[in-house]
Amino acid sequence: MQPQRRARDWARAILTHPGVVFLDTETSGVGRFDEVIEIAVLDRAGRVLLHSLVHPTCPVHPAAAHVHNLTDADLIYAPSWPVVYHQLRTLLRSGQPVITYNADFDRRLITQTCARYRLPPPQLNWHCAMHRFAEYAGPPPVASWRRYHRLAEALERIGLSYSGLHRAAADADACRLLVHAMARGQLLRF
Repeated sequence: MQPQRRARDWARAILTHPGVVFLDTETSGVGRFDEVIEIAVLDRAGRVLLHSLVHPTCPVHPAAAHVHNLTDADLIYAPSWPVVYHQLRTLLRSGQPVITYNADFDRRLITQTCARYRLPPPQLNWHCAMHRFAEYAGPPPVASWRRYHRLAEALERIGLSYSGLHRAAADADACRLLVHAMARGQLLRF
């Protein structure tokens, strides 16, 4: 089976699951001591099921703040991870399919944040739309040394617009739109 068809078939199949959700996080940085500072979970229709800032125990790295525009000052009154974690665990069931764009990153940062508070990470059925889109489209035509498209690039290639906001709810919705476009077999623009 061709990779593009395999990715399209995955998208069609995963979207038939009644409990499928789209998740995205923003973080204090990308290192091994960084934490989730924003999380969003949307259903397959785009309804926001959870969206919260999170007060971290570490400062937001300036490079991360440059990407998502969240600073320590923005997070002062946000709930701590244990509060948000409880909401997340109430919302998601063990083994539930969760789609993210770069699942390895979101899963690692959620696990790190849970470890900081000695909480067990949620046992979810992670799916990576970034890996699936690489099957669907092949490598990025620009910067072809990269194996994967950035989310904005993926949307552009499939003919969708990107809000330009690099925030959890916007990125979860962009991932959702991308998976729906793949399921429709939408043609690539270039």
